[in-house]
Amino acid sequence: MPTISSGLLMAGYLLLRPYGDAASSTSPEAAAAFASPWWVVAHLAGALALVQLARVGLRIDDLRGTPTTMLARWSGLAGVALVLPYYGAETFGLHAIGRAGLANPAVLRLVEEVRGHPAALTTFGLGLLLVAVSGVCTALAWQQAVRSGRWTAPAWAAWPLGVGAALVLPQFYLPPTGRMAFGVVFAVAAVVLAVSATRAQSPSVLRPRETTLRSGVKTTSGSLPS
Repeated sequence: MPTISSGLLMAGYLLLRPYGDAASSTSPEAAAAFASPWWVVAHLAGALALVQLARVGLRIDDLRGTPTTMLARWSGLAGVALVLPYYGAETFGLHAIGRAGLANPAVLRLVEEVRGHPAALTTFGLGLLLVAVSGVCTALAWQQAVRSGRWTAPAWAAWPLGVGAALVLPQFYLPPTGRMAFGVVFAVAAVVLAVSATRAQSPSVLRPRETTLRSGVKTTSGSLPS
């Protein structure tokens, strides 16, 4: 269930993340935040949240196979591939710097070198823009499927998560309370889509692409991206 897991992981990331670096990345509070085990746990959750979000686009492409869903699929996969190296540096590199910085604060000057590397910032920003494209295309594909009569569900149900995907990049500039609120709202949006997908399921909807033969008649198998 990539939709629900993406929402829960995103909420976990932004609620569990230590925010000691919010004011300064070279303060003792920042060193303690980076060195905390919760820093690693939270950032792993954030990376996995984006992976699961990309899987939502992949899943809807498996079901529908339209140009819009194909864009959702490949922009999501490409976006995650570009984002993950930066998350790796944040997760493990800053954790190691933070642990060293507790004893030697001068080490913390390396934080900005890790975070501000031009190639790292470029790939991270581009990756999150592609994730945004994937989320919006997934919402469009859902809306098109509902309006065509393919699925019986609210046409707007995927838009909250699509908007959430588009706001993943801007939320990095919010204060800690704003980022935590974003995580909760993102999780709610994921649950809305998952519940709508579950309620929309029917024998005619659950079988879109994989084909089998029953009494000489082709049927298909699959499920909505809950």
